[in-house]
Amino acid sequence: MNQPQLDLRAMIADTVRDVVAEMVAGSVRDAVSGAVAGTPPPEPPSPIPESTGVAGAEYVVRPPDRQTVESVRISDNADLDQFVRRLVTMFENPKVRQDIKAGRLSFRLEGRSTLADDAGPVMRVESGALTERQVETAHEQGRRIVLARRAVATPLARERARALRVPIEKETR
Repeated sequence: MNQPQLDLRAMIADTVRDVVAEMVAGSVRDAVSGAVAGTPPPEPPSPIPESTGVAGAEYVVRPPDRQTVESVRISDNADLDQFVRRLVTMFENPKVRQDIKAGRLSFRLEGRSTLADDAGPVMRVESGALTERQVETAHEQGRRIVLARRAVATPLARERARALRVPIEKETR
């Protein structure tokens, strides 16, 4: 797996972790305030939309012995936001939550994201260190960066490349 795909996965994991933490904190607040006020617990959530993108599709709970992998296409921030909101909604259903926790329901990236796009011109760095200035030049020229075996990227260059969404690849041969 190349670096941009790993970055995308890390970004998705961080976003999901933050949203789930907020959701759990909100549930605890609601439960405490409900217990204090003497209000009954909330009704169970309604059926959950499927990831197919078809409006009105329903999520089907799987038998315990069957694993399902759903494809998710994330090519920009709007797609990421939509997926996280859908995941939070799915997580409200206890059966679906158990499917996700047990690995019976998992997700994979579909197709290629804009972060992992290998097409287009290349800026090669044969040896030495990749700098922030070189990353900015590659960004301005619309190029991805390929580091030869004897080249390294400085931490600041990697951070700048991540911010500018410039893919960096390391040659392995």
